[in-house]
Amino acid sequence: MKRTAFLSSISPLGKMILLLGLVLLLAIVSALGGLAFGALLFDVSIDELAGFISNPQDDKAVNFIKFYQLINQIGIFILPVFLYVFLVSDNSMKYLSLDNMPKVISILVGGMVIYSILPFNGFLDELNSKFTLPDTLSGIEEWMRNKEAQAKQLTEVFLKTNTISGLLVNIIIVAIVPAIGEELLFRGVLLKLLNQITKNIHVAVILSAVIFSAIHLQFYGFLPRMVLGMVLGYLFVFTGNLWVPIFVHFLNNASSAVIFFLHDNGYIKIPMEEFGTTQNTVYVIGSLLISLWLLSIIYQKEGSDRFSLK
Repeated sequence: MKRTAFLSSISPLGKMILLLGLVLLLAIVSALGGLAFGALLFDVSIDELAGFISNPQDDKAVNFIKFYQLINQIGIFILPVFLYVFLVSDNSMKYLSLDNMPKVISILVGGMVIYSILPFNGFLDELNSKFTLPDTLSGIEEWMRNKEAQAKQLTEVFLKTNTISGLLVNIIIVAIVPAIGEELLFRGVLLKLLNQITKNIHVAVILSAVIFSAIHLQFYGFLPRMVLGMVLGYLFVFTGNLWVPIFVHFLNNASSAVIFFLHDNGYIKIPMEEFGTTQNTVYVIGSLLISLWLLSIIYQKEGSDRFSLK
């Protein structure tokens, strides 16, 4: 006997509003719950936890940030999606396109795209870093650059470790959980809803990628993250299987964590933000062309008709 999906008949726009409401509600609950549990778990006051977030100075503060990040990722991305799908579908795994195993070739070639696109994304990152606002908006630009610097500092503090166990914990928090949660939300649900609303799969992929990049609030990495979102979106469209972008997303984030670990501990000389980048225009153009060719291989091999590409 199938369970009843109480809100399956509402319009795509209604479902979008429902999804947004659930995300906002559970984001607030997870933020407050994370602080409350953090205060008990780390035996500190709420005021001290606020200081941990803004300016982590010791291992206790870093451990709290990791705990808080994990709670928020689950609350913002994973719980709202499963609650939403429970309300609109009588088969959650099928609705989220998680009911079938992916083809090996899609996993392998998708993983290759993440590395082949690096020079092109490095070019976009450099282009993005030169973004400036008019003088009348200088205050906003200063705020954006301060947010970017703060995000970079927190990332470095977060990822810093000299043990394999610490690296594995980082991979769980920055690669496994985000890959699952963000793909569930942005590709598994949001892209589908945007496709139903706009009636254009390419518009849906681009819009979901824009939202995916914007929600990270790192303005000077907006373009490369948007391109990553588009790659993940088209991998989902071409395969009709959410496991493919989940794996590719995991590979991207895990690679960054591993490269940071190797560089920070003196095993390699190339820092995380420069890995795979180049100033050579030929390599940059070649990076884009090779990536598009690899994506076309997946499209040809999969031939998915899950979405209309017209």
